[in-house]
Amino acid sequence: MDKVKRYIPYLLLTGLTLFFCWMFVGRYGIFGAKVDWLSQHSVLPDYFRQQFYATGKLFPEFAANLGGGQNIYHFAYYGLYSPLILPSYLLPFVKMSDYIMAVSITGLTASVLLFYYWLKSRKTDTGTAFILSLMFLLAGPMIGQYSGQIMFVDYMPFLCLALIGVDRYFEQEKSGLFTVSVFLMIMTSFYFSIGGMLSLVLYGLHRYFEQREGNRVTVRSFLRDGLCFVRSMILAVLMSGFFLVPTALALTGGRSKEQNISFASFFIPQITVERFAYSIYGIGLTTLVITVLLTGLLYRKVYEKVLTYGCVIVLVIPVFAYLLNGGLYIRDKVFIPFLPLLCYLISIYLEKCRKRELSFIAGIVPYIITTIFVYIARNQFVSKGIGESIWKVLLAESILFLICYVLYCAMKRYHKEKKEILMLALPSVICLAVTMNTFYQMKPDRYVSRKLYRDVTGEQNRQAIKEALKDDAGYYRTEQMGSDDENAADLNRIWDVDQNITSIYPSAYNPDYQTFRQKTFGLEEPFRNGMMQSVSKNPVFQRMMGVRYIVSDSDVPGYTLVKKCGTTGIYQNKDAAPVMYATDRVMTEEEYKKLAFPYNQTAFLEYAVVGEHTESSDQNIMTAYAPVSLKMDNNRTTGGAEQKTMQQEGKKQILFLRFRVDNAHPNKDVAVWINGIRNKLSAKDHVYYNENKIFTYAVPLKDGEDNISVTFGKGKYRLRHVQAYLGSLPERSELLYQSEIQVDKKQTEDNVIQGTIHVKKDGWFITSISYDKHFKIYIDGKETEIQKVNTAFLGCKIESGNHEVKIIYHAPGTTTGKVLSLIGIAGFVLVLVQEKRKQKNTR
Repeated sequence: MDKVKRYIPYLLLTGLTLFFCWMFVGRYGIFGAKVDWLSQHSVLPDYFRQQFYATGKLFPEFAANLGGGQNIYHFAYYGLYSPLILPSYLLPFVKMSDYIMAVSITGLTASVLLFYYWLKSRKTDTGTAFILSLMFLLAGPMIGQYSGQIMFVDYMPFLCLALIGVDRYFEQEKSGLFTVSVFLMIMTSFYFSIGGMLSLVLYGLHRYFEQREGNRVTVRSFLRDGLCFVRSMILAVLMSGFFLVPTALALTGGRSKEQNISFASFFIPQITVERFAYSIYGIGLTTLVITVLLTGLLYRKVYEKVLTYGCVIVLVIPVFAYLLNGGLYIRDKVFIPFLPLLCYLISIYLEKCRKRELSFIAGIVPYIITTIFVYIARNQFVSKGIGESIWKVLLAESILFLICYVLYCAMKRYHKEKKEILMLALPSVICLAVTMNTFYQMKPDRYVSRKLYRDVTGEQNRQAIKEALKDDAGYYRTEQMGSDDENAADLNRIWDVDQNITSIYPSAYNPDYQTFRQKTFGLEEPFRNGMMQSVSKNPVFQRMMGVRYIVSDSDVPGYTLVKKCGTTGIYQNKDAAPVMYATDRVMTEEEYKKLAFPYNQTAFLEYAVVGEHTESSDQNIMTAYAPVSLKMDNNRTTGGAEQKTMQQEGKKQILFLRFRVDNAHPNKDVAVWINGIRNKLSAKDHVYYNENKIFTYAVPLKDGEDNISVTFGKGKYRLRHVQAYLGSLPERSELLYQSEIQVDKKQTEDNVIQGTIHVKKDGWFITSISYDKHFKIYIDGKETEIQKVNTAFLGCKIESGNHEVKIIYHAPGTTTGKVLSLIGIAGFVLVLVQEKRKQKNTR
């Protein structure tokens, strides 16, 4: 009977976890948020799985299908070797997005159960452990991020296992569970594993001094024992070398910009209520945790001081947030791995209250300080646009906790039962359950509706892509295009390993490609996040990048409908450039930089741009597009009627439009739509500020059309330096695309592209594959010097004649990483053998 009772809390916690998943998320749609979940966390693992099925390789190096071709370790953050994702490779019949939802809910449940088990192993009272496990479950980032940015929390089961492993290390002198848990944590989410390991170090110090309470600790013994403890984490890091080394080298190539922060400010304490309370991008508990940390500063025992002071220092000194964020910015998300530790500190606090180890004054003063601090910090929330109501709720909550503490102390005088201790913890659980679902981002518009999910992941999209690629032997790109929500969902979506797209939304990226899109060429930016590089509606970019097919439910300007798959159409543009070709029609990069808008775009349809001096062809292209004046009429912008004479029979015109946006309220977004094409300037305080102050459009017009629809988004802003040009795009240039490569698709996979080409004249081999110095090009088996062409893409010189071309990409650091992994595995085995021998000798 006692054994059955022992499992009741686990069953209750499992049931409550599923209930709150439904209440906070499931009743609004699927267990997944818009944007990041739909366009990153659920699609990139599917891409990894498709690559594995196509190549059989567990160690891919190149993602040819995404963003013009990228180092695959730019996407490693999304579960390239995650122990949670790899089992899905055995389940080809399960849709990856469904698998991600199932593994997320399972991981959340496992985290809560392991946390409860850990507290119980630390001799925590059953009731207290149960309430704290609910608090852990309801903390902001748990359900909020398990259904959103999964990598923020999916390491949590392994972090809880590692905490159990630390206990086992000190109690049984066994490091196996500790090392393996840290390794799995790294493989799941390397970014957050750093904060996780720091929290393990603090907990290790706590256990070390607890175990040696009353004994003298020398500096020498402390360093010796400390090295033995850290050795387990070092071995885990080494074992992860095959993953960490190439990922680290990829991250140095392209990442969002650093914030300008003065050196002195790194060491000035910075305390924000939102770091601790409710936010899904922070620790996400209640203000009780602030009270507990303040109270902990009064503890007398060394092992309690070490843990409390360690947490306080890490959480309030900005340099830790900066370092844990990789030196990019100061954001609270990196403190999520400290959530189990802070809940554990609350358990210590409750135990001290139960044992009456705190005087009434020492207990009540931290509550009063917390209440005052919340009131003083009220402007923190208003300035972030969260609203005035949330700080009032926090203030009311802190006052409630103060009242509960006073009542608890009064009841404790007359009752000896320890159940009253729950009066201090239960209000936090209730507040989390109510407030998280009311004020923070656990709201219907955050999550993916079932209809949008069906539309985005419908099998007819896969069928349409496969149908488009089935009979085309060339090497081109195939995009999906729909509404803004659908385009956001499809940023990284690949339906077939032969499908290549230009869009991309990563944590890291090829810097040359990113610069080309945003600065050199100047594409529209429809999203407020500058890293979300969407499918473009610019017809020049589409042609230049070889987008021959677009799959869409509505007509695509410049493309011809060739087939229907249900309601989804397959549209073709035969003028699209091949992804790889040879030509001698070039202009120098120096000449290109002199071109003004819109010729900085259209030049790519007539010339290839090369870096070194060359004999250029006639480049008189400056008369192809004539400036037009724009005027407002009946809420529409109208082009000058005199430009109708430019219309050439059989050619559709393009309106090139560009203007500068001066935002009078820089902390608010600005958006302008031209014929449904959106450009957005994000608020300057947005973490991924897109810097899109110049709105650029290339708008296809129908025959005889002289009106365009303009929609101005909310805000106060001024449009300046308006430039508008009208003209027709040239026909596909046989002078430019002189020789198209014939790709051998059987030999082309992962990091290798291979094919043959007949080059008519000595010239250049041009691609629209993003340039990276780690490429190698072999022509007829001989390595050729690679060069950057069209300002951002891979190319080289090539002579006339028939050639075999082989392009190979090697992700830097892969060999070194594998060697480090072997060293780590050997070291781990050696430690296990030593520990086993030591245990035999002590018996």
